[in-house]
Amino acid sequence: MKGLRLLIAIVFGVTLLGSAALFCTAAQAASAVGSVGAGGEPAGDYEAAKVKGTQVSLGLGAGAAPDYEGSNDYTAVPLLFARVAWESGMFLRFEGGTLRANLVPSDKWRFGPVVKYIRPRDHVEDKKVSDLKDVDAALMVGGFAGYDIGKLSTYIQVVQDVSGANDGLLATLGVGYSVKISDPVHMVLMASTSYASGDYMSTYFGIDSRDSARSGLKTYNADPGFKDVGAGVMVNYSIWEHVGFRVLANYTRLVGDAEDSPIVDDQGSANQFFGGLMVTYTF
Repeated sequence: MKGLRLLIAIVFGVTLLGSAALFCTAAQAASAVGSVGAGGEPAGDYEAAKVKGTQVSLGLGAGAAPDYEGSNDYTAVPLLFARVAWESGMFLRFEGGTLRANLVPSDKWRFGPVVKYIRPRDHVEDKKVSDLKDVDAALMVGGFAGYDIGKLSTYIQVVQDVSGANDGLLATLGVGYSVKISDPVHMVLMASTSYASGDYMSTYFGIDSRDSARSGLKTYNADPGFKDVGAGVMVNYSIWEHVGFRVLANYTRLVGDAEDSPIVDDQGSANQFFGGLMVTYTF
């Protein structure tokens, strides 16, 4: 049984990212373009209670997210979650379009590579934003590190675009606090902030002269800096030994040049919300 679970973990890790990309491409065809924002994508491993042997968790659900980063229109999005954890403290986790692998055998420290998928911005609901040049899907690669202090989890994550979609760098700093409400109910409170490079900001928030002529929006130069702060909550409710529900809610506030962009200030909103529900299965 242990050998079978290990085989599942290896195969799952190799194939998951490609499957997720295909899934997000299908969502793109339905105009499900959005981002959960800073606090809606846990970078820690908040299910990391001590496990025996190998534990596999899977989740599937749906949520509502902004049509694009900075939009005030919302769209339905699919939610996928998967996690393989080993007794050593190492894990492989996919959630919110991000795949992480903790390579440190420790119950406190976390360190490893990250691959993050950002959906394209095209065919959005807002007419003027839709007239801007399309932004291709981005593949961001980097690493993360974290440390647990009792119920408090801290992390930092840095990723760089390798697909040529935005050529930017995105750094995220965050914390999570775990609360056991009862035997079947576990809650995590989360907060984070993100810093973006000039290339990232220009891609998603800047407007050049050509985009201005096409859309009617004024030209805008978005400089590097902190682009958002966010807070969220995740509640896990175990119905049976292997089956449970996960509720996610998040609020992100765009700040700095992201908030002042005409894409956000004139056509959208700096207040970004996300909510979703998943069914999870653990074995």
